[in-house]
Amino acid sequence: MKRHFIQGSQVIKGFIGTWRKRFRDYVNQCLTSGFIPYTFRPLQFLGKYLAKFWMFIQVGRIRVIGAENLKPQGRVIFCPNHSSMFDAPVIFSVMKRYPRYMTAYEEMRGLAGLKAVVMGAFGCFAVDRSRGKTVLEPAINVLLQGDPLVIFPEGKISGTGEYLPFKKGSALIAIGACEKLDHKEKVGIVPIHICFHGRDAATANGPYGAMGFKWRKGATVTVGEPIWIHDLNPLTPETVTDQVRKAITEQVCPTTTLPSAS
Repeated sequence: MKRHFIQGSQVIKGFIGTWRKRFRDYVNQCLTSGFIPYTFRPLQFLGKYLAKFWMFIQVGRIRVIGAENLKPQGRVIFCPNHSSMFDAPVIFSVMKRYPRYMTAYEEMRGLAGLKAVVMGAFGCFAVDRSRGKTVLEPAINVLLQGDPLVIFPEGKISGTGEYLPFKKGSALIAIGACEKLDHKEKVGIVPIHICFHGRDAATANGPYGAMGFKWRKGATVTVGEPIWIHDLNPLTPETVTDQVRKAITEQVCPTTTLPSAS
């Protein structure tokens, strides 16, 4: 009897050890720049409504202008400006589809690896901003598979609300997908502007606890018409990026500004 008990304990320990190793290996993959984790649709569905409730509590009413542009025909990248930690959950709450979200791998760390797995299940995938090229091909493949993307072209939060230089990653991904499709299918970028009416610069970079209810004056999300890659001439990353930047920064908002002229 004792021998059977010992053998049973060893089997359980072996199973737990194997499970822990697989979990740790998967966490390491989720934190690898360019790895595309598995999503879990019920969790995405639940997360969308939890994000709506959360944003109502901390941000207030979110008004969406141009909501019809959230479901365009074709393969698209949604590009919002980035002026606070609330940007990602705001976008998550208003989306009509279930996109993949390019996320700095530092944001996916924590909770003994559980944060990486859960965020991956929501649709996030890691990018190392110091090695941006590692994510280009995987992101192109995401578009080719039919999933939309969400990419913040400024790359990081602007604590002051002043627009940062727009990076060319989203343009390179869109052009790359377009070329792989031999220009036979529509590929576009949807510019999105988030305007917080009660923006607090001191807490823009979080954490959420410090942001508290200081931002609770509502927000307006303006979704522009898609910028279709095929329509641009010349078709270069610079041209695409300039068009996206113009569409976002031309929106009138008292809490986001163009860089001061030097």
